[in-house]
Amino acid sequence: MAIALASGVNPEVGLITAVIGGIICALFGGVPLAVSGPAAAMAVLIAVVVQDFGMAGLLCVGFGCGILQLLTGVIGLGSFIRFIPVPVVMGFTAGIGAIILIGQFPRVLGLPAPDEGHVLSVILHVNNLFYQTKPTALLLALSTLVLAMGLPRVWPKLPSPLFAVAIPSLVAYFLHLPVDIVGNIPSTLPAPKLPVLPGASGGEWLQLISTTFVVYALASLETLLSAGAVDQLAKSKPHDPNQELIGQGLGNIGAALFMGIPVTAVIARSALNIHAGAKTRRSAIFHAFFLLAAIYFIPSIMSQIPIAVLAGLLITIALRMCSPHEFLLLWQSARSDAIVYLVTFFMIVILGLMSGIQVGILASLILAVIRLGQVDIQLHQSQFGPAQLALNGPLTFISTAKLDNFEKKLNATEFPNGLIVDLSKVKTLDSSGASHLINLIERLQTQKVKSTLYVADPEYIKILTAVKKDIISIIAQNENEMEAILGIADKHQQLILDRVIYGIEKFKNNLHPQHKAIFSSLAKTQQPHTLFITCSDSRIDPNLITSTQPGELFIVRNVGNIIPIFGSDQTPAEGAAIEYALGVLQVKQIIICGHSECGAIGQLLSGAIFTPENQERLPSVAKWLAALKDIRTHFSYQVTSEQAAKLNASLQLANLRTYPIVQEKLANKSLKLKALYYDIGQADVEMWDEVLGKYIPIGENIEPLMFGANQIRGLKLN
Repeated sequence: MAIALASGVNPEVGLITAVIGGIICALFGGVPLAVSGPAAAMAVLIAVVVQDFGMAGLLCVGFGCGILQLLTGVIGLGSFIRFIPVPVVMGFTAGIGAIILIGQFPRVLGLPAPDEGHVLSVILHVNNLFYQTKPTALLLALSTLVLAMGLPRVWPKLPSPLFAVAIPSLVAYFLHLPVDIVGNIPSTLPAPKLPVLPGASGGEWLQLISTTFVVYALASLETLLSAGAVDQLAKSKPHDPNQELIGQGLGNIGAALFMGIPVTAVIARSALNIHAGAKTRRSAIFHAFFLLAAIYFIPSIMSQIPIAVLAGLLITIALRMCSPHEFLLLWQSARSDAIVYLVTFFMIVILGLMSGIQVGILASLILAVIRLGQVDIQLHQSQFGPAQLALNGPLTFISTAKLDNFEKKLNATEFPNGLIVDLSKVKTLDSSGASHLINLIERLQTQKVKSTLYVADPEYIKILTAVKKDIISIIAQNENEMEAILGIADKHQQLILDRVIYGIEKFKNNLHPQHKAIFSSLAKTQQPHTLFITCSDSRIDPNLITSTQPGELFIVRNVGNIIPIFGSDQTPAEGAAIEYALGVLQVKQIIICGHSECGAIGQLLSGAIFTPENQERLPSVAKWLAALKDIRTHFSYQVTSEQAAKLNASLQLANLRTYPIVQEKLANKSLKLKALYYDIGQADVEMWDEVLGKYIPIGENIEPLMFGANQIRGLKLN
């Protein structure tokens, strides 16, 4: 009833809408626990439609909205409704809240309704008639506001809006307070009938159709946003957006046939439904039938509700919609989005809904274009090696102007050792950006500057070669290819150092700012969840292959990912790391990761490391790998390099169990041990299953290791 009041229609229209729309949406929607009905977010828009086209126009808009929603769901385009920018939605919601809030001032003060519903008109109206304020109306509204805001804090599961309306209404009724009341409410539902098209000119028809599309878009968006929130509250499976739109479309068609206003899924009622223990869609249906019973059996009681009480309830809803806390969070996290929020908010309040939404979307598009033009370009010079030109961000037709401006600096710089154009951090590349870049390279080549393009993304190579096919001759995907293109025969020691320094500068200037919060936290302490033991091989990057952030893995690396048995001569380094990880850092998991083409395993199988010459030249390596001799001596007739690497990773689990602290953690079930095998070329990772005695590929086909679990357990390592 309160939403109907804010929508510019009679209170009973809200009840009819909640009954018809609530039942149909609950039966056919895709979110079982959602409760549908009139929504505060739509109230001002509906009021504008009523003011411009009357009730007949509103019914046509609601019917058309339902048809569009039904078609969208049937065709399967439900997910596309969410493409409206979130800051625009937030600003729209807050703007609607502000309009509802200000619009209730006359009712709260017991004043007559203003001639116009615009915010400024309402404020002027209140200012002119403030002397006519009725204290009883103000007290009833304030008491409703206090109850609606306070009861949820004390009794969260209590239907606070019901009590917030009932208690002041009973006080007003029994004390015979002189306030305006809702008045007559029909005791039956109206007979369904098709909406009658209003008489309108061509321009008005165009406006009516465009308004229908706006109502359709906002009602659908409000529904799907509420549906997502319901999924999170109920911890249920993700909803079907298409089915939900089908249900909402049928609900809006039904509501229009019964003289109701457009409906959406409403998060406030849905949340109350979930908190009350609802498990199925029957709860939403029961909610609608309860309202239907109220229409038939207690219309005279509902007719005694004071208008000021409903206004107080609307102010509660409006305050929650404004939610300044959301804006402050947005301002702290993304100020450009916060600006879109403010623009949308003020334009809706000052100019109206249609203009506000259009300006908000336009502001979002302008910001998106600006972001597409924000490419960061940095030049790193080297005394002995090639210079590095690093591009970070989108390289598109919008950002090419910055590249053209930077060319002046390049023309004034000498590159005696060549130039590497680093595209590894380019987030987006289109043909215009590629064309400008290639033209830049060609102009540098005319100045006798040797250049190469370092491109990590294969899709970018396709774009570059589509613009100019022979550019492939200077494209490199690794350091060796770059050196070959630039003609660098020998690596000068300073050149190697320059490569490291360049990497440090990239980290400091590009990567660190992107992960500032993580490093701020890590600066104080570390809390890794996994001890990751792997080979020293330069091709292994534990954080990269596990997609983990800095601080998640406590990493131990050595030649061959070997864990000596507890108490052996080689224990101290690895043993200290294990004890520190478990005893101090309290990690919950230890992973041992072997890999393909392991040099240590290759030396072991060939036996080259154990020749007298190598034992004298590389005594530490020979002694270290002697711990794995059983793999060679027991299985040399059948073990391949891959099988030996897998077997080695599995065997190290047995060695881990010789450590007392590991035994202690396993006994109280606070530790898990896992062995992995990483195929460098294919990026496949397999996990050892001790029960099955085989490695199981993660997410792919299963290929057993040829050695059974009993054979592995029976091996004794020196």
